[in-house]
Amino acid sequence: MSSSDTSIRDVLICPSCKLRQFAGTTTLCRRCRKPLPIVQIEFPLAFVTPNPDSLSTLIGNTIRALRLKRGYSQLTLATKIGSHRTHVSRIEHAQVKPTLALLVRAAVALGVEKVLLRIRT
Repeated sequence: MSSSDTSIRDVLICPSCKLRQFAGTTTLCRRCRKPLPIVQIEFPLAFVTPNPDSLSTLIGNTIRALRLKRGYSQLTLATKIGSHRTHVSRIEHAQVKPTLALLVRAAVALGVEKVLLRIRT
């Protein structure tokens, strides 16, 4: 079987019981039956210049806007994502580049239903 014959399956982790499972036809956890987060990330590449700092600014502004929309302080968000308040501040001000894992944790903490990572040509 060649690699092109195999399908890529998404692996989801239940935030309640931490069970790792393949994404199926349902959006509920197989063990605890609670809803699974479906996280996809979409960055409009038309707004991103070759300057790497512009992507950091876009991410920071998006996190800040979502945080304020939910009424969270930087400390509240940092506690929810397992980080420090100053780290959240530095991300929002584009002083550091967050990891993908931190972005996913922030999306879940901010109540984002779907984040789509899609590259268009």
